[in-house]
Amino acid sequence: MEACSQYVSRKAASAQKHLTSIDAWKLEKTPSAFTPEGQASNYDMEPVPRELWTWSTSTFIAYWMSDLLGVTGWTTVSSFMVLGLNWWESVLAVFVGGVALGVVLSVNALIGARLHTPFAITARSVYGYYFSYFPVVSRMIIGWFWFSINTYQGGLGVGQLIQAIWPSYARLPNHLSPSSGLTSYSFLNFFLFWVVQLPFIFIHPSRLRPLFLAKNIAVPITAIATMAWAVHRAGGQASEILAAKPTMSGLPMWFAFMSAVTSSMGSLSTMACNIGDFSRYSKKPAGAYLQIVIMPVTWSLISVIGAIGSQCTSVMYGQILWQPFDIIAKWQSSPGGRAAAFFASIAWIIGNIGSNITANSISAANDLTTLFPKYINIYRGQWVAATIGVFGFAPWKVLESASNLLSFMNSYSIILAPMAAILSADYVFVKKSKIDVPELYNRARGIYRFKGGFNWRAAVALVCAIGPNMPGMVNAINPAVKIGGAKYVYAIADIFGMTVGASVHVALSKMFPDKRSVIDYNLTAEAALLQHGAATELDKDLDGDLEFSLEAEKGLSEKDKMHDAESFTSAA
Repeated sequence: MEACSQYVSRKAASAQKHLTSIDAWKLEKTPSAFTPEGQASNYDMEPVPRELWTWSTSTFIAYWMSDLLGVTGWTTVSSFMVLGLNWWESVLAVFVGGVALGVVLSVNALIGARLHTPFAITARSVYGYYFSYFPVVSRMIIGWFWFSINTYQGGLGVGQLIQAIWPSYARLPNHLSPSSGLTSYSFLNFFLFWVVQLPFIFIHPSRLRPLFLAKNIAVPITAIATMAWAVHRAGGQASEILAAKPTMSGLPMWFAFMSAVTSSMGSLSTMACNIGDFSRYSKKPAGAYLQIVIMPVTWSLISVIGAIGSQCTSVMYGQILWQPFDIIAKWQSSPGGRAAAFFASIAWIIGNIGSNITANSISAANDLTTLFPKYINIYRGQWVAATIGVFGFAPWKVLESASNLLSFMNSYSIILAPMAAILSADYVFVKKSKIDVPELYNRARGIYRFKGGFNWRAAVALVCAIGPNMPGMVNAINPAVKIGGAKYVYAIADIFGMTVGASVHVALSKMFPDKRSVIDYNLTAEAALLQHGAATELDKDLDGDLEFSLEAEKGLSEKDKMHDAESFTSAA
């Protein structure tokens, strides 16, 4: 009893300290072989050690299935049909968007697989030490927003799940103001899903494979079964409606199709930026290459299922049900239907948890870790995403209609897509795939600091890529604002932004090169530790990334070598 009392007293004292002093929130400083003395860092910012290189090619396949086989994958393609495309045009838009974005995404995945550093650290090599905070903050905020949207969508599943057991739950009295855009029923579902997914934020990214597996079994079965049900219920009209000719042609068709391509790219432009947060756990870089195939193919498969299923619902209900939970709601009128609704809801809930944790919570946490390394690690960062990122937004407004969802996906991607393209283009065409990893952590004298911590070339490239799309974004938010022909640029916003951003950045970097940051050697974390005696063994070279030859060593100035030696030796 006395031991229990002492435990409670210690916890109470600790809680009081955390409530009254910000210093109590400081993380225990871990030894770093890369961050110079006096500069804040924590374990989650460091290059991933070899014992955590657990991701293989099969893990990447499982990851993309987990991320794409979900409610968002279904609703994205279905929303295109609501706006006028037929089912195969919608699927084609998803595939084209996936391939276009896949090129950039696979290169950025390769960077993470080779350097084993998070996106927020890698971005310093392109944008500069301080200017890299701009893409990091941009990515983090969008991650919070998507976390909120997926949580609300998961709440729709919770509502259908409970209703399948107690049908009267659907008649829960409303005590919220109509101006909130939310009812007591929907808010309670939203909150319950938030509680259910909360424990999953404690799973480290390197140990997520079981979650992928559970989702990859439950969701495909449910999605295919839902599609089969819709086709069966549509009867003979299913073949007619699926074979129907396009309803649009000419310029309206082009505009709608390219807008759909841009929207599909927008839904994954976040991952194109920070895929390195996951690929840094790769056993070998080869797994990153395959994502250029894995991602668009997986995405297209779930799109076919969602498109056919949603298209067939128009036969039964006179309109396209673009949300899976709207379809499930139609099953609640009979005992057998409620049983189907129960199991389908569980599957979609698991799917939303998987997507939310992997694509949003972890990614936003990695970004926040870099911004506040003294106080935030990946677990605390996920807590922030699970609180501010959920209750700081109004996702029900975004999901009110298909047009709202597409406007949201288009608007933020005009910023993130060019950022991702500039990162990949810089690595391939400017840096020639040669990076000095320890220098990414050197704020004061690192070769990737750039003047004032700001790479003006990347900044100009972003302005050139984003500027022409701003009128389109304003019009998407407020259709009353007329923008004339600028809407056609906005229809190809992501392709335009990625092409212009990458081209301008590479051109400026060639015309006005930053000679310090362009090197002729690779220096990975393990090779650096070996050089300075902090590693006792180095396995065979992986794809040439762990080489540090005498010629490469000569590429370091004596001053830099002395500084690095002091840092690594003191850490070791």
